[in-house]
Amino acid sequence: PDGLVSRSEMAVLMCRMAGEESSLSASAFSDVADNHWAKEFIDSAVVKGWLLGYEDGTFRPDQKITRAEAMTIVNRVLERTPDKDHLLEDMIEWPDNMNKDAWYYAAVQEATNSHDYRRKPNGHEYWTAIKESPDWAALER
Repeated sequence: PDGLVSRSEMAVLMCRMAGEESSLSASAFSDVADNHWAKEFIDSAVVKGWLLGYEDGTFRPDQKITRAEAMTIVNRVLERTPDKDHLLEDMIEWPDNMNKDAWYYAAVQEATNSHDYRRKPNGHEYWTAIKESPDWAALER
């Protein structure tokens, strides 16, 4: 339970949680061989828009996934679409997530703030109220 998760393992996890075993190969990354154990899951997750490759055309299937990447993927699977310009001032903010121009800024805020929202016509969330955070320690007990 304390181990790190690779990008290919995350693709498999998300597909299986969504009830999908695999799909036809529809994408090609220079570093994912046709016989890679998770290729069909990677392709399925990419086709659904849950995971993306890197600008250099790679997927980096064995690279450990970052917290920011994991939060972004879970948000995408749950169709949570934050808009960094429509968050609320009373939200929880994190010292390592203060750069509003960082690609992961809105995804981290989405994943770490309980909130009400309205969906805008473009599909993004317009936050309307911050909810009280759950008592995580009590839930763990």
